[in-house]
Amino acid sequence: MSIASTVKTVRVNTKKRLYKLLEMKRIILFLLLLISWKAVAHEDTYKAVEKSNVHITIKVGYESSLELRIVESYAEIINDFIKEIDSTEKVFIQFTEDYCFFYEDLYFLAYGEFKNFLQIGFPWGFEYNMGFINTQKGINVIISEKYFKLNTLLQLLEFGLQNKNYIIGKGKPSEWQLNRYESETISMINSAIQSESASIIDSIMQNELSYLTKKYLSKKIAFHDIPKELTQKNIELFLQNDSILFVDSKGSEILKLSTINSIYYDSITDCLFIVNTNRSFYFINQNLKSNKKQYEYDFLFYLDCSVAIRAKYIPEKSKYELDVGKEIFFDEINGITENKKPE
Repeated sequence: MSIASTVKTVRVNTKKRLYKLLEMKRIILFLLLLISWKAVAHEDTYKAVEKSNVHITIKVGYESSLELRIVESYAEIINDFIKEIDSTEKVFIQFTEDYCFFYEDLYFLAYGEFKNFLQIGFPWGFEYNMGFINTQKGINVIISEKYFKLNTLLQLLEFGLQNKNYIIGKGKPSEWQLNRYESETISMINSAIQSESASIIDSIMQNELSYLTKKYLSKKIAFHDIPKELTQKNIELFLQNDSILFVDSKGSEILKLSTINSIYYDSITDCLFIVNTNRSFYFINQNLKSNKKQYEYDFLFYLDCSVAIRAKYIPEKSKYELDVGKEIFFDEINGITENKKPE
């Protein structure tokens, strides 16, 4: 083989290798973009939780929603609560998370065949076992809230189970209302569940909590599927009295929240950002403590529904650069101090 032929062969092989490398880079870049997009992309997620006496349909905006895990955590004691009042009764609960804070909270209570209280077209192509819904009847509860509250549900269940004859035939919305109950028809449905003289729901909510409801609210239950951001710091989560309890490895309570949106763990500083509303967050440092008595910090603006907090520590400034739809900066002592990059 001549020198010229050898050089030509080497060039051809080199081009092939470069071409393959470029193709691999394109594929890797595409996969990274796809993973990044899927991490933040919104897609309604439906989950079914079924026990002996209850079927719960949970609709959340993101598969990672903590509201989904909260409802799953409560499922067993909800079932026990139903059985303690009437072990023969079946219940169908539909919970929708208002993750964008668009609407007023919605509560609906009725009695009848479960399949008659579905939104038109449900489950819209999702894989979903409809056996319980298609074959059973009983108490129907529809709830749309920013944050799931056990207190509200138990009050509705207790009233419905103890006053079945009273609510039979009341509060059955039209098909159109069921198709749109998450949006502008909320007020129409609220009026649909009114009796001749007063709103059933309002009267239930105004009642003093019963002994039975208080008993179940006070039960301390383990959080279902604790976020890995917390397990990295050996923090456990419990639910009790409609609160989320953060407990360290020694069993000491380090934080108690009434609501929670998302959690971000910074591995560089071993610190946690816990977003509890669309306006505020808590910061827990590497020692599971904070310099602020109440831990809570204000973003100074409202977060969009699709925003997930990200943090990058800047050692030379002892600050975090937070990405929450816009760039802001945070330090433990002063909180949110700047809306532009520090010089």
